Amino acid sequence: MGKHENTSQGGTSRYEAAGVSINRGDEAVDLMRPALEATHGPEVVSYPGGFAGLYALQGFDDPILASSIDGVGTKVLVARALGQYGSIGADIVNHCANDVLATGARPLFFLDYVASGKLEPGSVAGIVRGAAEACGALGIALIGGETAEMPGLYGAGDFDVVGTCVGACERGEAVTGERVEVGDAVIGLPSNGLHTNGYTLAREVVEDAGLSYFETPEGLDRTIGEEYLVPHRAYVSEIMALRESVDVHGMAHITGGGLPGNLPRALGGLGTRLNFAFWEEPPVFGFIRSRGGVAEEEMRRVFNLGVGFCAVVREAESGKALEVLRNVGCEAWRIGEVVEGGDVEFVS
Repeated sequence: MGKHENTSQGGTSRYEAAGVSINRGDEAVDLMRPALEATHGPEVVSYPGGFAGLYALQGFDDPILASSIDGVGTKVLVARALGQYGSIGADIVNHCANDVLATGARPLFFLDYVASGKLEPGSVAGIVRGAAEACGALGIALIGGETAEMPGLYGAGDFDVVGTCVGACERGEAVTGERVEVGDAVIGLPSNGLHTNGYTLAREVVEDAGLSYFETPEGLDRTIGEEYLVPHRAYVSEIMALRESVDVHGMAHITGGGLPGNLPRALGGLGTRLNFAFWEEPPVFGFIRSRGGVAEEEMRRVFNLGVGFCAVVREAESGKALEVLRNVGCEAWRIGEVVEGGDVEFVS
């Protein structure tokens, strides 16, 4: 993870007195190293001293690379309030892996960046261990990253988490949306909650209502904090299984901007008609809508509302697509169809 050069000759160095502890950084690296190395297969090239992670790209004839970088946004403030950090690591891995997946590529390796005002080795290691566990579950190598302690830029207790995922596919396997046609079916894969988007509004609803993250208000089966920290769901195994059996014309990861802001990116300039009655919405969205008095149009443009990923297939193959997904444990739905125009229309 972070690389640190210890120049102190004993006692408190000027650097540490200014707010940056090399020893804390080294401790964090030592704590996270076993989790990181557990994700390494033969593709990860040993590089003692490591200024960069090395990965041997194998098994492709005409490969193209796909990459994504993102952060978990103000969800980190919920994690800090609850003192629970492991899910944040899973969030950033799954978010970035889904972005890569939507291009038609298979995610291969990941790098993380954790910045803070004062580095707490246990907390940082918890984030990276969570990332490593998520990488291991998806068959992704966590090949490196960085920890940064920056007092003055971040306040005490403040931190941020960013990640980068890189994947690859054969040039002919890239999914660009160019083959999407009017009449194609839109298959929705379920989210398990907020994922990593809309937290500025979601947190404001809690604050304005005078609620605590430790409360369980009517309509929720667990505390607000538990709902808000549910990790971003990954769709790698589900989509890989789908593409082995069905010709997928387009894919979209439903993140910030919701369905209206993300699904059109997968449709090659066409539009879609979606029916809310065709899928199930997790209770957390009803809580935000009712307790925050949030208008439906804004809900649709901020949150995923229960659909975390979409695949566009021929209508004739929609039934088979649903069967394949359900056979791998994913309760998916046919949520609409592709139409002329470039907008997302909602019906019910």
